[in-house]
Amino acid sequence: MKHIEHSEQKPSFVYVNFHSSPKIKTKVGKTDRYKGAFDFLFLLTEHFNITVFDFIGINTSFEKQGVKFHYKKKKSNSKWRLPFFLFLRLRKLKPSIVYVQGLGYPHFIYIMKLFLKQDTRIIVHDHANRIPSSSLKRFFFKKTDPLINYYLFSSKLLAQPWLNLGLIASDNKVIECVEGSTSFRYSSEIKKDKNTFMWVGRLDDNKDPMTIVKAFSGYIKTNTKATLQMFYVENLLENELYDFILKNDLQERIILKGALPNHELELWYQRSTYFILGSHKEGGPFSLIEAMACGCIPIVTSIPAFHAMTNSGTCGFLFEPGNEKHLLDILLQLDASLFEEKRDKVLYQFENELSHSSIALRIKRAALS
Repeated sequence: MKHIEHSEQKPSFVYVNFHSSPKIKTKVGKTDRYKGAFDFLFLLTEHFNITVFDFIGINTSFEKQGVKFHYKKKKSNSKWRLPFFLFLRLRKLKPSIVYVQGLGYPHFIYIMKLFLKQDTRIIVHDHANRIPSSSLKRFFFKKTDPLINYYLFSSKLLAQPWLNLGLIASDNKVIECVEGSTSFRYSSEIKKDKNTFMWVGRLDDNKDPMTIVKAFSGYIKTNTKATLQMFYVENLLENELYDFILKNDLQERIILKGALPNHELELWYQRSTYFILGSHKEGGPFSLIEAMACGCIPIVTSIPAFHAMTNSGTCGFLFEPGNEKHLLDILLQLDASLFEEKRDKVLYQFENELSHSSIALRIKRAALS
């Protein structure tokens, strides 16, 4: 008799995003636009049968690299319009793991659990969500917390306010994990310019570009070859920046590049030695992840997400948000002879903490533990 091997059925893993992107109206529009937030899923297909349920501007379904995508049309993001069609699909699918994007829908999760198997594990990934302010919202969160097995935060420090308020019962449920990653890579064939600094981010008060350019204007008095290349889409403070640059005759040292297609940024990262951000609050920006993937040394603010992403500054430099003098002191102490050592630490940190494979590993452990 011919021997027949029976392979063990892989657990069913469901990715759920309750928040709609109604402006996206093409089949692969979201996976193409936000590939950094999806690509880790393809690394998990060896271990799970993966299905994605999400909301955009059209109804569509397709399969990509072993992952099944189901998009439902939703025009608005009302938090009181329950997606019962999704709950019914989950009841039929009987997933072993449900991985939810964002902490903003605890009441959805509470009701969703009624449609799941008793032993279905629920993992929720923070997206720099605000702590609920009303007592009703906090009540819902506390009621839902026992149903959630793990929370993923870019930094455990970001989870601390939730823990302090009792919205999350135990820090044992908190895992450090960034929201997504990038396919950008460091190239040893492209020479980095030791005098090139790079900024990628919105020109708004939270990103605080004025603190950066003021400190940089002091730095170039010592390093006259230094240049800061600034890439951005939202330009709320562009006129203020432009006036400062003109007033201080910095046109050749601080370059306002504006918007650039994301894939074209890779070469700029590969050529730049340093990456600067002045954020006062972040959940884990993709621009910093992209920069570190390409071996840029981060000079960023000492906020919780950046502490975790730079390993408390061991593979970069941290300065106090809004503190122009602190940033200038760091810039003046940069030592080109230590660049290769720092770069290697950056690349190690990216591969082990910020890459798609590191995200997949953390989620796999949470799902199967």
